[in-house]
This record gives sequence, C-alpha cells and structure tokens, in this order.
Amino acid sequence: MASVSRCARQVQRLVGAAYRRLASTVTAPGPGRDPCVPPVNRPDLPSLARTGRHAYSALPAGAPQRIWRAERVVDNRDSGNVVLTWDCGEVAQFPYVWLRDSCLCLDCYHPSALSRKLRIDQLDVNIAPLSVQNDLEAQEVVVTWPDGHVSRFPHDWLGQRQFTPQQLEERKKQATPMTVLWNRATMESSLLKVDYQDLLGDLGVLREALHRLISHGLVVVRNSPTRFGVVEKIASHVGLIKVTHYGTTFKVTNKVDANNLAYTNETLAPHTDQPYYEHTPGVQMLHCISQHQGSGGENTLTDSFYVAQLIRQQRPDLFKLLSVMPFEFFDVGVESEQYHDSPFHKVQEHTMFRTDREGKVTQVCFNNPSRSYRLNVPLESVKPMFEGLKMFQDLSMQEENHVLYKMVNGDVLVFNNRRVLHGRRGYTVTADSTRTLEGGYIDWDELLGAD
Repeated sequence: MASVSRCARQVQRLVGAAYRRLASTVTAPGPGRDPCVPPVNRPDLPSLARTGRHAYSALPAGAPQRIWRAERVVDNRDSGNVVLTWDCGEVAQFPYVWLRDSCLCLDCYHPSALSRKLRIDQLDVNIAPLSVQNDLEAQEVVVTWPDGHVSRFPHDWLGQRQFTPQQLEERKKQATPMTVLWNRATMESSLLKVDYQDLLGDLGVLREALHRLISHGLVVVRNSPTRFGVVEKIASHVGLIKVTHYGTTFKVTNKVDANNLAYTNETLAPHTDQPYYEHTPGVQMLHCISQHQGSGGENTLTDSFYVAQLIRQQRPDLFKLLSVMPFEFFDVGVESEQYHDSPFHKVQEHTMFRTDREGKVTQVCFNNPSRSYRLNVPLESVKPMFEGLKMFQDLSMQEENHVLYKMVNGDVLVFNNRRVLHGRRGYTVTADSTRTLEGGYIDWDELLGAD
C-alpha cells in the first residue's frame, strides 16, 4: 500500500479545514487561535506554530478573529458556575466541573500529546473552587481548588469554548459540511471536471475538487493515464486507501463466474457500495481504463439526499420508517484475483436513511443485489418497507433525478459513496470492445484527518 507523503498530510490538513469551513480560506492567524490547543504564550503549553495544527474559529468565514478579554469574573455559588463578563458586555458561564476537567497545567494536560491527563475517576463532579480571580495582566482566570491545585485559563481560550446558544450553533455549523442537493438539471450545469495532472500538482485545483466533493458529492477527473495504478496514486495523494475483501483496488470488467454483479455486463440499478460492512466506504473512485464502444456502459449518478428529501415531503411516514427499520445486506464468495482463493462472508444491517439529531440525512445505504432475503422487521412493517423501497428506487431512476455520464478513457469518477448512488446501463461484450475500470475507496476519516 502506498504510504502517505508529506504532501498528503498537507492535503489532509487542507481537507479538514474545507470540511469545517466550506468555500472559505482558512488561515493560521498565529499562536493562540486553535480551540484544540491552549492558546497561551507559555513554555509549558504548545503553540500553534510548534504543533502544526489547524486554526479553527467559532466565527463565520471572513469575519475578523475576535480576541476575548474578561473584564469581570464572578464565582456564582448558586448556579455552580464561574461567570465572565467580556469587554463587549456579553456574559458567559463556565461550570465548576468543566473547569476542573479542563485544567491546562502539566499535571492535567500533556503538551506534546495534546491530551488530557486528568482521569475521570480523579474528578469530583460536585467540586467547587476555593477562590476565583481575574488576572488582568496575564489575561487569565485563576481558579484555586479545595486541595490547593491551581488552574489558569486564558481569557481567549475560554472565549472559544463558551456554552452560549450562539457559539454552540456556530460550532455545530463548523462540524457539519454544507450540502448542495442536485438533480439532473442542476448537476449537468455544475459538474466539476478537473485535469489529472492539475489535481496532483496544483493545491488550488485539489482544494476546489475537495470542496465540491464535500458539497455535491461528485467530481470527474479527466485525462489520467489509461493504466492500472491511477486509483492508488490519487488515494496516496490525499490519504490512505481502504482495503476490502476485494483487495486494495478492484478490477471492474465482465468476468466468467463473477463473484459480484458489477463484474458482469448487466444493468446495475442505482446503489451505494458495500453496505455489508459496518463502516461503509466513504469515497469511491472509478477509473475508466477502456470504455465499451457502442451503446450502453453509461453510468447513472443520483443524489440520494435529494431523493430522500422528496420522500420526506411526499411520504413522511415512509421516510420515518426507512430511517428506523433496517435492511440486511450480505456478501458471500471467494476472491481469487488479488487474494489466493480467499473466502469472505459479510452480513450487516443498515437503515436506508441515517439522520443526525436535527433530522438531517447524513448517509444513505442501499444496494439491491446485496440485499438479504431476510427482513428483520415486524410482520406489519414488511409491506410498508417495500413501498418505501419501491418509491426510493423509482425516484432514483426517474430521468429528471439522475445524471447519465459515459466515461471516456482516462476519466475517474470520484464520489461520496454514502450519498451518490451509482449505476450502469447494460452493454454487449464484443471481441474488439471491452469495458475495464479500476475502483477503490478512501474513508472520510482518512480524507478529513488533520494529521
């Protein structure tokens, strides 16, 4: 497996920033702005320059970086909070137990590991400070605890971690990527295509492609070499490739005694890959080495989040059912191409729609050829499950809801496997016309990893 280069680590940092602040330039404004690192100029605590970490802010993109300074600090015994009044007049409260748990001293925090050393079993959840002071010269809140332990918290560090509704909402926005829903009309006019050499050699192009992959879930890379290895080359440029029981990468072509329907010339309905894994692949790459000449072989690409929205609007009862009742998926066989007669047997359950606590769809999981013949739901839910299933597939296959794209030699489809359904029109195999693709996966965890 290709190792991750220094460039790849730089890209991972870039992607993590893109994920949190889509379509904005994230710059490192100097030591003291990273909410993951105590922002103080003290030798016992790491600075941003030494750690190489991101500088994230709770402020909207483009807004000036605010420096938080507390003019007044009060120990409110009635509420169990330390109350800070900022120089702008706003007020923030910090619970005693959170402050003790967040102590930044060397006994409680490891500066090179950037990790909390204080254990939960050492924490008294009912703790209250002996005294609380505001050190205006150092711009720190100084808390002395009953056992004599002293915690010092920089004003600005606390300012980046407030429990106010406004800041909680801003942090939630940072953790949630901007999603742009699309159908055929909107995607045909906005499909991003980038050149292979530009993708590997120009960080600006790579950044644009990653932004689009996050927001729309689909990018096309053009003019890549028509040989095996391109998928691994792209993957090594941005992270680590995901190995499955089909290998590091997999060859998609018409095979005798195929162990997967994709390895035939049959029509494939829109689907996501490998729902029989507990952790399904995040991003998929399909590299066209040779395309079938003649009719057929086109890929169908559907925004399943858009389809899910249609179902939610038209049949909220079915949307809810498909969000709580699972389908079972399985894959059983023997892989001989990359592994010497290696058997595999995967079984996993997933709901079709996965949502966050706000009800937003974050993942769609469906693959009809891999759908098990067991349906582990109550008897009365069986027919409604099929109604929802049929509605989902019908909407996905409607002409106005999917893009039809026939790759040419050297094209690489890169798409969010947890969102974009991909399918294929059947084609006829001839002696002088073959269709050969190489595929592979990257997990979002790797792609968005900071280091």
